[in-house]
Formats: sequence, structure tokens, C-alpha cells
Amino acid sequence: MPSRQEDLLDAAIGVLGNQGVRALTHRAVDAAAGVPLGSAANYFKTRDALISAVVERFAERDRAGWQAIAGFVRPSDPGELAGALSAYVIRALGPDRAMTIARYGLFIEAALRPALQEHLATSAAELRRWATQWLRAIGSTDPERECTAVMDYLDGLILHQLAFPGPPDDLAAAIDRTVRSLVTTGRTAP
Repeated sequence: MPSRQEDLLDAAIGVLGNQGVRALTHRAVDAAAGVPLGSAANYFKTRDALISAVVERFAERDRAGWQAIAGFVRPSDPGELAGALSAYVIRALGPDRAMTIARYGLFIEAALRPALQEHLATSAAELRRWATQWLRAIGSTDPERECTAVMDYLDGLILHQLAFPGPPDDLAAAIDRTVRSLVTTGRTAP
């Protein structure tokens, strides 16, 4: 069961993902969490402290989500990997849209405030380790380099789809084509 502080941070992630970084205030977090005014300020004395704590909580939640995915995704070829990544992208743009928007808002904050980068970078490195393992499992000849290409492509695709949504049916085909073009394996194509 989440602590009161975690509930406040989860509410803050919701504010960030649904209203943007400018709306992230102590008052907005209190309202979103359904707690008395001043509750968030009791835990996070300044807005900077709130944002720093949000980054940490976001990284925890992001890692937990990817750990769940890594626990059941076991691709054996580029097509299966593309299918798993397509499911992730569709979820990121649908049910997890607020979390996804929060991610990009935090990326912008980290670009402006380098002190925030450590938690996000640690989380991203862990995600890339899992993706590198998937690429290695499907026979990639250069899993580290190809992981960077695939993950950067997905980040760009998701950001583009958030800003300029296209038909979701096209996403899976585009991801499949891109994964197959970016990933070289020692296996023959199916």
C-alpha cells in the first residue's frame, strides 16, 4: 500500500501528465490527491523539492512497469520483438497516456535542471539493459547499438504521436518495419 507521500507524488504525476508542468503546484497536487490544502507542502517545502521527488517516484514507477514487462516478454525473433514494442507504444499512448506525457515533461525539466538527470538516466539505463537482452535473445549482431536505435526511435514515435496522433493501425506496421530494418541478426528472415 502506498504511503501518504507516495500518494501525493502519484497525484503530482497525474497533474503533470494531464495538465502539464506549469500546472504542477502544491495546491494542484493537494486537490488531485483529495487531501487538505498544505499537505503536499508539508512533505515538499518548495516546488523544486516537489519536482525532484516526482522525478524519483516517476523513475520508481517506470522501473516497476518495465520489470513487469521484462518478466513476461521473451521475444525469439524481430517480429515478436516488434509486437511487444507495439503493445508498449499503444499502451503508452492509450491507458498510460498521462504517465507518458509526464515522462516527456520530466525530460524537459531535466534538460533545464541537470540535477534531475541522475534518476531518469539510471531508470533509462535499466530499461535499455532489458531491451539489449531482448535483442541479444533474438540474435542481434550488435545489441547495444541496435538498442539505442530502437529505443530512440520509439521515444521519437511516441512523442510525435502525442503531438500529432495518427491512425493506431499504422503504428504496429511502422514499428515492425523499423525494428526489422534496425536489427540485424545472424538468422534468416521468417
